[in-house]
Amino acid sequence: MKNIYLLLICIFLGTISQAQIQLSLKDVISLAKTNSISSKKIENRYQNSYWRHFSYKRQFLPSLVFDGTLPEFQHFIASVTQNDGAETFVNRNVISNKANLSINQLVPLTGGVISIGTGLDNIQLSGNTQSATYLSRPIEFGYSQNIFGFNRYKWDKKIEPLYFNEAELLKAEEIEQLSIESVNRYFDLLRDQLSMKNAENNFLNNDTIYKIGKGRYSYGKISENELLQLELSLLNAEMSYEKQKLNLELSRQKLATFLGYSSQENIELVLDSLIPEFDVNYAEALNFANQYHSQLIRQEKEVLEAEMNVARVKIDNRFNFNLSASFGLSQTADNITDSYLKPQNQEFVSLGVRVPIVQWGLGRGRIKQAKEYAELVKSTIEQEKIDFNQDIYVKVAQFNLTRKQLKVSERAKEVAAKRFEVAKQRYLIGKTIVTDLQIAQQEKDNALIRYINAYRDFWKSYYEIRKTTHYDFEAKTIIVN
Repeated sequence: MKNIYLLLICIFLGTISQAQIQLSLKDVISLAKTNSISSKKIENRYQNSYWRHFSYKRQFLPSLVFDGTLPEFQHFIASVTQNDGAETFVNRNVISNKANLSINQLVPLTGGVISIGTGLDNIQLSGNTQSATYLSRPIEFGYSQNIFGFNRYKWDKKIEPLYFNEAELLKAEEIEQLSIESVNRYFDLLRDQLSMKNAENNFLNNDTIYKIGKGRYSYGKISENELLQLELSLLNAEMSYEKQKLNLELSRQKLATFLGYSSQENIELVLDSLIPEFDVNYAEALNFANQYHSQLIRQEKEVLEAEMNVARVKIDNRFNFNLSASFGLSQTADNITDSYLKPQNQEFVSLGVRVPIVQWGLGRGRIKQAKEYAELVKSTIEQEKIDFNQDIYVKVAQFNLTRKQLKVSERAKEVAAKRFEVAKQRYLIGKTIVTDLQIAQQEKDNALIRYINAYRDFWKSYYEIRKTTHYDFEAKTIIVN
């Protein structure tokens, strides 16, 4: 009795492990968006752009920075001037500590940096001479600026937001592209699934017809040539059936792993025959595409980057000044407390200059190169816009055509299947030849493949339109992911 229970449990567990997962096209697309590795890569790329934009915005906020040396130790022999003017070498042990705390603020309009800080330094000597000295800087104001230099921050305010806008639109387009990939994998398996069932039916039909043919041959009603033809058809049907079983298994494994399942997951697809009933107007599609497609943001970004490069090259090939200035209070004493008493003014101003004098046309050549590249970018983008509008026209025309083709292919499949049944029955009663039956079977098989391909083309075109326009024409709403 115990063994029977164990056997029933094993059968039950085996049944569970072999349970089929039935999926429609919408199920496959939904699972791909949540479980597939491709969906994770899409999200990773978007998050990378998000944190780039986050970092860009934060650079314009004040930053609090601490830097210091705690401590620095030196042991060496150095020459020291004595009171009588003589030089002598003495051992010196020096311990120094430095601590600085500053608030820095970027000025995007000019590209300069304002800083406010405070600091304390300490030097301790030991050896032949022992002493301790403190240098305090209670407060210090500073400003540094390249007066006529290239201001990257001014251009970043124009360009960096475009990177993030492009990333948001690209994410939506990549998700729609993932839907297209899901459509392909779904119909690869569905094609092999239906083709395997069709091949199985063909094998059974040919087996039945061959057995009947052998009986007719024994009565002398058909020739040996026709019987051999029937046997050859049976063999071909058997090979086709075995081949389709292998194709089905490979397609099933590919879809399972794509969706994040184990490669051994038993998946069966369900064909959803409901087709969205709407047409796409070219003018409407063009309007949405020109508002929301990432290509337009990318083009604007490329033009600005080319213009930025021209501005940078021009500035790098002319004179400029670097200004650094600071003002603050400082004091030194033998102890920390006294180093903060009666602080004295300290000022620092530095103005550096760089003037290119003789470059033998190098600067002028670089400027011309940058300008020509900027013109090339604009010309390329102008052609891209023309091609983009034409591409939308083609996609809209293809989409509106695919529904008609799907309806025709569906009716052709039904007609071909009915014709095969008629030819089969006529052959069984001896009113047609085997060649007509084989032609009818081949047309039935071809009609099935064309039907599946028409379904695939419709859904691919459907998601291509969504990807290009960022608009769901069925729900009449902008696609937001």
